[in-house]
Amino acid sequence: MKAKALVLDYGNVISESHDETCYGRMAALAGLSEGFFREGFWRYRPAYDRGELRGVELWARVLADAGVSADRALLEALVREDVGSWRRVSDAVTRWALDIQAAGFRLGILSNMPVDFLEVYGHTVELFKRADFALFSCELGLVKPESAIYRACVERSGFMPGEIVFFDDMEANVRSAREAGIDAYRWVGLDRARVDWDAAIRGE
Repeated sequence: MKAKALVLDYGNVISESHDETCYGRMAALAGLSEGFFREGFWRYRPAYDRGELRGVELWARVLADAGVSADRALLEALVREDVGSWRRVSDAVTRWALDIQAAGFRLGILSNMPVDFLEVYGHTVELFKRADFALFSCELGLVKPESAIYRACVERSGFMPGEIVFFDDMEANVRSAREAGIDAYRWVGLDRARVDWDAAIRGE
């Protein structure tokens, strides 16, 4: 089945690689180890991406796990560091996706995305503004790799699952998308994505 739509994840796909120097700055702010911040966040990530928690609530819980009670200023500083570490967008990926859209294909976004990022940086991401459809986990109350979020993507696109080409940097998300019938690929860089896309539009 030939591709009719390109759907992209945001983190490490549309965005440049995650700026992991944020963990050192967060550690300095809170007086905790960098490793603590690298690991602690993931306990609450699904609820954060689902829109059940805001950033200040998430970081209050993370710090509470270490027995630290934080004031609002510290929590807000941690949120700024966290969301800011994802703000850099790949110009090359943006141009590639817009070229595909200009060639007549539909362009979509499917991302695990917290409210805090959308509020601060969402308006700065060109592909968010130009996409034909965009699904963000915090707005749906669903997260990848849950099957329901892929069904929502298919419905929003207006195409059959096999007509959608989806790129994500997480293997679990790719696997779940494939189980939903979507033509999904692990993102390892733009050069490989160009090859995978060209094969998809040829129906290979």
